[in-house]
Amino acid sequence: MSSIKLTKFNIFTILLIPFVWIYELSVVAPILGKIAEAFPNASTFELQLVVVMPFFTSIPFSIISGKLAKKYDKKNLIVLGLLIYGLAGITPFFCHTLPQILVFRLITGIGVGMVLPLPNSIIAELFTGIQREKMLGATTSVANIANVLDSIAVGFILTLGWKYPFLCFIVCIIIMFVAMAGLPKCPPVSQSFDDSNLQTSGKGVPKIVYGLLLFMAANWMFFSFNINNTALFMTTEHIGVPWMIGIAISLPGGISIISGIIFSNFYNKTKHFLVPIAITIFALGYVVMFFTHSFATQCIANCLIGFGSGLIPPYILNLTSQKVELSKRDSAYGIVTAGIHIGFLSSPFIQLFISTVTGIETFRTLYGMCAIGLIICTVISFIAVMRIKKDSIIETA
Repeated sequence: MSSIKLTKFNIFTILLIPFVWIYELSVVAPILGKIAEAFPNASTFELQLVVVMPFFTSIPFSIISGKLAKKYDKKNLIVLGLLIYGLAGITPFFCHTLPQILVFRLITGIGVGMVLPLPNSIIAELFTGIQREKMLGATTSVANIANVLDSIAVGFILTLGWKYPFLCFIVCIIIMFVAMAGLPKCPPVSQSFDDSNLQTSGKGVPKIVYGLLLFMAANWMFFSFNINNTALFMTTEHIGVPWMIGIAISLPGGISIISGIIFSNFYNKTKHFLVPIAITIFALGYVVMFFTHSFATQCIANCLIGFGSGLIPPYILNLTSQKVELSKRDSAYGIVTAGIHIGFLSSPFIQLFISTVTGIETFRTLYGMCAIGLIICTVISFIAVMRIKKDSIIETA
């Protein structure tokens, strides 16, 4: 743990950065219908690109950012990333063609990727034990708070026209100035200050990092299956009225805020059993969603999905800090946090693949397949935890 003495403002600033983790998605996704009206000749694929384009650059730049943190101060990288994020995010307001918008959305992803892994890396460097668990849980809560607030705010701003929500990216510039004032300096970690209780893993990051990357991507992929399809599902199934759609979409993210807040206490009571418990709750949400025919039960399903999925990211981030030596955590977090956007990006393509192979395109069937997949993951994770527990008992004996 670092000897830097942190003020409340330092801690507030560290936790403020995750506010923009999925900001590029939550601001733009709700305005897609209006963009379609503004560009009637655009194909569905081109319109979808407006939403997912930043992920094509954010994923590699998340990894690059982790590597750059081994040479440069993380504070400076965050400030630069937020500057790119904000300027590129605002620019579509001044664009007149769809290709121009797509180019600046691609550049926006560079800023997103640079910012994505670094708060976790700073937390892992400056905090230990329960404090680290609470801080990592709080980052997930902050990201979901932003998601909920964005969805509400954009709905009102959209009444002015499809361009105006892009001005919301000025928030990234504001956070950049806060970061300049409040983030502590975080220079590269030298090997001499590494954790002595961790085994070294050669020149590269440990193989477990790539397993955690897949775990993170899978969690967000299953999560986005619900978020991306809620509006169409409610419309085709005649569930509720239009104003209820916004509530339904915001519930998983809203409940995930609670997951992040209670993560530390929940983890200390359940340890690695947190994973099968969380996935079970996640799966139960999709089971309820499969059978739902009312807005009330759909809200219950969305709450279960949000609570179960919300417990998993802070667990993955905390496990990364436990399994990776300090000098390699910057690179490790760059890889692991890339899984957030990989999950979002892969979701529509996986859904397309499923419908192409099976010939079934109903949302209810998709939810049923998600439930089956998550139940299988629950069984696998439970067996894995029992094996880990058995091995630890043998080592102790």
